[in-house]
Parts: sequence; C-alpha cells; structure tokens
Amino acid sequence: MINSETKKVLYIEDNIADIRLFEEAISHQNLAIDLNYVTDGQEMLDYFERSKQGHYRDLPELIITDLNLPKISGQKVIEVIKADPVYKRIPIIVFTTSNLSRDIEKCYEYGANAYMHKPLDIDKVFDTIELIDKYWLRTCLLISNPLAEMAVERVAYE
Repeated sequence: MINSETKKVLYIEDNIADIRLFEEAISHQNLAIDLNYVTDGQEMLDYFERSKQGHYRDLPELIITDLNLPKISGQKVIEVIKADPVYKRIPIIVFTTSNLSRDIEKCYEYGANAYMHKPLDIDKVFDTIELIDKYWLRTCLLISNPLAEMAVERVAYE
C-alpha cells in the first residue's frame, strides 16, 4: 500500500448487499478506508445539509455513488454537490451497473470525476474497490479539508 493513512469515503448506495460487499472488500483487503454510507439521494442531501450547518466538518475525501437511487437520482445528487463551493472539490465516482452512454454523458456533464461499471462477479468487485483505493485514495493528491485549502487561496489572492 502506497499510503496507509485512513481515508474517509462516503458511499451512496440503496442496495444493502452492495454496501456489505464494499465493506467486505475493505476488510478482506485490509484497506485503510473509513466508509460511511447513505441509502438514497434524499438521505445524501440531508447529510450534505447537516455538514453545511456544521461548517463542513468531517468531510469525506471521496464520494462514490450509485446512479439509480430512490427519491433523488444519482445524477441530481452530483449536480447539487458540484454546485457547492466546498463539496465540489471532493471527487465523485459513479459506481453503477448502467453502461448506457446517455447515463455516462449526463454524469460527466453534472461533474462526476469518474464513471465505473459495477461488475457482477464478486472477485471483480473486490478488484475494482482495490483499484479505487490505490488510484483515488493512495495515488491522487486529494484535499482532505477543502475549507482550509480555500482559506489559503483567499490569502494568496489578497
């Protein structure tokens, strides 16, 4: 593992079996991921509002979302997140069974940073989660506190 520092990930997924599989992959591969999850688009927006009211404390470094969510679609969730000046700095990976070009195009249009097809084979799901960890959480340089980064930018411009 390149960097063993624990990274916070928010997973937006309505299928509890998929959430458990994600947790199993983290445990089985001993990945340093602190996984939180919400199970629908409205729950994500509520999480988002609570975070804003708490002055954006304890933000995830990465958001992974399913596309087909109850109540509010994954595309709408992406659009709302990317409209916020703090949350827009957090990468969003769409992790879904849909491989329709219109879904892919819409997600990128709304600001998704990656679109990954969710494999049906359990071993391939484990491999994909390990790939997400290695690339997004261990190789990419992410902003762990976007507010601190924004404050530094404001000082630099003044």
